[in-house]
Amino acid sequence: MDKYDVIICGAGAAGLMAALVLKRKTHNNVSILILEHKDKPGKKLLVTGNGRCNFANDCIDEKSFRGEHPEFGYNVVEKFDKKAMFDLFYDEGVLTTSINGYYYPRSLQAQTVLNMFLKNDKNIDKCIHCNENVTDISKKGSSFRIKTDKGEYEAAYVVMACGGKAFSVHGSDGSGYDLCKKLGHHITRLRPSLIGLKCNGLDFKTCQGVRAKGRLTLKSNNKKVISEYGEIQFAEYGLSGIPVFQISRYASFCLADKHKTEIVIDLASEYEYEQVEHIMWNLVHKKKKKLPEVLNAFVPVKLAMAILKKENINPDTAKADRNIIQTLAGNLKALNVNVIADMGFEKAQVTAGGVDTNDVKNDTLESKINSNFYIIGELLDVDGNCGGYNLHFAFASAFLAASDICRKVKSKNDNKSGQNTDRKYKNTKQTGKGIQRRNRSHY
Repeated sequence: MDKYDVIICGAGAAGLMAALVLKRKTHNNVSILILEHKDKPGKKLLVTGNGRCNFANDCIDEKSFRGEHPEFGYNVVEKFDKKAMFDLFYDEGVLTTSINGYYYPRSLQAQTVLNMFLKNDKNIDKCIHCNENVTDISKKGSSFRIKTDKGEYEAAYVVMACGGKAFSVHGSDGSGYDLCKKLGHHITRLRPSLIGLKCNGLDFKTCQGVRAKGRLTLKSNNKKVISEYGEIQFAEYGLSGIPVFQISRYASFCLADKHKTEIVIDLASEYEYEQVEHIMWNLVHKKKKKLPEVLNAFVPVKLAMAILKKENINPDTAKADRNIIQTLAGNLKALNVNVIADMGFEKAQVTAGGVDTNDVKNDTLESKINSNFYIIGELLDVDGNCGGYNLHFAFASAFLAASDICRKVKSKNDNKSGQNTDRKYKNTKQTGKGIQRRNRSHY
């Protein structure tokens, strides 16, 4: 059985960062094995931020993270903030740049960040076993035994960086949850997050491809859950875009609970309803505009046509009386669509839910149940908003976990060194008379 100081399960963003920090802080003097079930490391990292790798954001607070204890994620990234991250990146040869408060590698290529982990003098790439699935983890005394479909290993420390269930074609299949559960950890409910939503109540084929600014309000059983503003993307299946992603985890839980789930869209959020109605009435009766043109003053033409179709209004023959104007103004201020499903884990960017953060120390990410067992990244019940928050949490949690392991390794080595010194001192005392005789004869 091969033995290592540290075994890291997962060669994604969190696992690779943990390996880098371990190598840096111990001056490459620690044995590491990274077990990765995909054929290559960092596959999901390469597609983050549309391949540009958005890893931090200027705007960050407790509302940036979700979960049963959202403060957990914020507390972690506070301890390894963006300045600390950028300093580490700079030391490893990666420059950073900001685009509207979103941070990327200066090259705007995720490959640059992956290369930082794999192409350096620390030989992390040689520590990785790809295409190897972890099937079991158990604790035997002070060490862990890890079984895979290809072998069995032993380590003093284990870092679980397996990822969640999202985007399994590039990431994890969720097997890490079962492994943690076997060791006594509680897993909260799992749902896809940062994902598009399937909807009905509007002819989405008519308006697919449209982008429009607006405010979304998610309702569950007619009660408001959350509201977000931004650019909404209308797709053939329903809604997408950043504000939709932001509310998607809540919609997914509502659907799982079989609640009536709907989204109310305000497509003219800078105006009051009365203002919208007044503008539309003037465009029809003073400017002699047709109804599609009137709606087009607020939204793209394809979306205007979808709204008219929803209300069974013929754009060529309908008389633009007060009732029709009021109906259309109502749609601009409160376009209601039903959410019928999310797009599933295969399309999700991140998993909502995971290992209960009550089971993990906030400052070190060490398990409270099993000492020397660390759980980091998406495996935990922490999911962030769009904008680099999830990647920041992955890197920050990895940094804290690896730093704690390094502290323990150093303390252990110092104790061994102290014991060796004591042993030498005892030997010196035992032969002290001989030494004294030699010293006297020298003189």
